Amino acid sequence: MYRFSAAMVLLVASAGAASAQGFSIWQSQRGAILKVYNIDRATGNFSGTFLAEPTGPCPGVNYDLAGRVERAQRRVVFTTSRTWTPDCAVTTVWSGRALGPSQAVVRWSARYVAPNGRVVRTQGTEVFRRI
Repeated sequence: MYRFSAAMVLLVASAGAASAQGFSIWQSQRGAILKVYNIDRATGNFSGTFLAEPTGPCPGVNYDLAGRVERAQRRVVFTTSRTWTPDCAVTTVWSGRALGPSQAVVRWSARYVAPNGRVVRTQGTEVFRRI
């Protein structure tokens, strides 16, 4: 249903490089794009934009991105959300580990309100690569 993909987990593998550059782009296996614009080297906090996969229910829609990298454990946790409009309003929590400097696996759990007013929860796993 509302499947969203994130390439952020790959940030874990390249947190140092991304911090130095201040910009990092990742792509999911389904085509979603994750753009990290700001990384705080001291805390591991980051922010950016997530663009939904082109074949999903909300193709190319922008979502806010905020999260944190735990470099020692090579873990990343972040949230993508769109709360400013009822169209494609979804909040997704992502959590995963880097498999290397340019690939990671992330589990996600999404929550949204269906047209009938019922809260829907979905979950899945994505593989991301740094581009």
